[in-house]
Amino acid sequence: MKTSDIATELDRAFAAAKVNALMGVVVMGDTVDPLHTIRKALKAKHAAGELTDEQFTKKARELLEMLGNAVVSLYIQQNMSRDRCVGTSDNDN
Repeated sequence: MKTSDIATELDRAFAAAKVNALMGVVVMGDTVDPLHTIRKALKAKHAAGELTDEQFTKKARELLEMLGNAVVSLYIQQNMSRDRCVGTSDNDN
């Protein structure tokens, strides 16, 4: 994958996470903020020539994986919490 492609994919992943948060699909809280900061730092270091294309691509892929894991984990946690609440209210009746 070309460096520009991975950079675009990273931008899209963060945009999708933000949209999901805004739509209330997944409450992100402060979980994604540190990853967003890392993304900005990676892009800045790459633009400044401090990271080669290969280094940037490797780190960007790792960041994509971390973001995906964070979103999935939050989604599962929130759905489990909702299921417990629904299960509790069903048992009360």
